[in-house]
Amino acid sequence: MTLLRLVFGYAPWLAWQLTVSVTRLAADVCTPGSTQRPRIVKLSLRDLTDLEVSVLTSSITITPGTLVLGVSPQEGPEPRAAMVQSLFGEDKESVHADLEGMRAKVLTATRGGGHR
Repeated sequence: MTLLRLVFGYAPWLAWQLTVSVTRLAADVCTPGSTQRPRIVKLSLRDLTDLEVSVLTSSITITPGTLVLGVSPQEGPEPRAAMVQSLFGEDKESVHADLEGMRAKVLTATRGGGHR
């Protein structure tokens, strides 16, 4: 069931996100002046399985304009976290909100709508 949700639910959504990101990056490169506002944010990976971390971090990295710089291990009460660089973001909060949206899509694909 998870594989079906990944293939028929998450993959088309991710393909659309890739298209939007490529278009935005190409438009920025091909026009005078830059709209890039590079940001680095810390994205918590709390309660994610290894599969979910792999899907999420891979999805972030293949999306033009974003890159996972590294994943920190869980240390005591601090959960694992990914350090993510984004080329476009009005502020850290908006970048973080976009990443949390992707995280929610991954959870829906791997766990279903109820996020068990």
